[in-house]
Amino acid sequence: MSKSFLILGAGMAGLPLAHYVLKHYANQHDLKVTLVSKSSDFYWNIASPRCAIPGQLTDDKTFYSIADAFSKYSSTRFEFVLGTVETWDPDRNTINLVDSYGSKKAIIYHTILVATGSAYANNMPWKLVGSSDDTKTALSRLRQEIQSAKSIVIGGGGPTGVEFAGELAYEYAREGAQKSITLVMSDSLPLPAIVMTATRQAAKKELEKLDVNIIANAKITETPSDQVPGKRMLGITKTDGSKQSLEADLFVPTWGVKFNTGFAPPSMLENDGRLKVTKQLRAPGYENVFAVGDAANLDSYAAAVREAQVRHLAMAFGKYLAEERVPEYKQDDRTTMTVTVGQSRGVGQIGSWNAWSFFIWFFKGRHMCTNIVPDYVAGNTLILGSF
Repeated sequence: MSKSFLILGAGMAGLPLAHYVLKHYANQHDLKVTLVSKSSDFYWNIASPRCAIPGQLTDDKTFYSIADAFSKYSSTRFEFVLGTVETWDPDRNTINLVDSYGSKKAIIYHTILVATGSAYANNMPWKLVGSSDDTKTALSRLRQEIQSAKSIVIGGGGPTGVEFAGELAYEYAREGAQKSITLVMSDSLPLPAIVMTATRQAAKKELEKLDVNIIANAKITETPSDQVPGKRMLGITKTDGSKQSLEADLFVPTWGVKFNTGFAPPSMLENDGRLKVTKQLRAPGYENVFAVGDAANLDSYAAAVREAQVRHLAMAFGKYLAEERVPEYKQDDRTTMTVTVGQSRGVGQIGSWNAWSFFIWFFKGRHMCTNIVPDYVAGNTLILGSF
């Protein structure tokens, strides 16, 4: 009987690794790969800041059928299960889930890879919002709200906040103020503090060129959802303790990442909800449990880091399945971040290099990497290379 290789999550870690195991190890080691996802589609959320803008990227550029992507594999080697994991017993090598028909199902595995990723608070579609249909609905609703709003406030100065503010301003503010765009951020400069000051300053300048109003050193402490319906007054608290109000037709948060690991035993989780892993990307005490991407606590959850982990595990699984020593994942301390600011500009840091705007535009900004998605979903390529 084939060994069950179970993968939870079909995002930017689980999906390419499922393809890799099927291509390189399934026949050799007599495996059946079972891929479990709550979404019937793969969502290219890298493009979400532009996808949210009315009239820009259509859903067919960012959503791709998972079943279709794996249809080339034999049913003896692959199964796709559309469902939500409810509980996990790693001592008995078992998960319990509810499938898309509402039926409960138990799956016993030989090896498990947890790649369930993360989601944003407030059902914001920067990542999957439940199912693919739920995510498409959230995107459609946000586009409608943007279309009708004259003043928009974005909360959060991280990469998503910068990219979304840039996309909005490029479309609506750079040539005449069709809409006012305001970015509220808790630091004096946008982007995380791990990024070079020069890169962060460049991001601020690019936003200002697009006429984005920046309120720095401030946090939004009262939102419209806390108030009487119909009123759009935001409460802002500055780092010096002073308070002010800001009126807006639409408030869009870009903060509040939560990890999709609620099914895991609490003893396996860090306080923030990420799975504890060793330097081999394994759960402590469980040789057959691997975790990768946002769900694992070893690294940050940037896309560049996720790809490095995927590449490592692709090779490490070969050692593991051959019952050889699994190599340790070596973290790269270099900071890599590419951020678009509108459709024609961008900023970024690659190691110690403050990347040119043209470089960011050419490789990411002109298409938000949607040009590689079909091959990526089909298992032919990774972001920066191929299988």
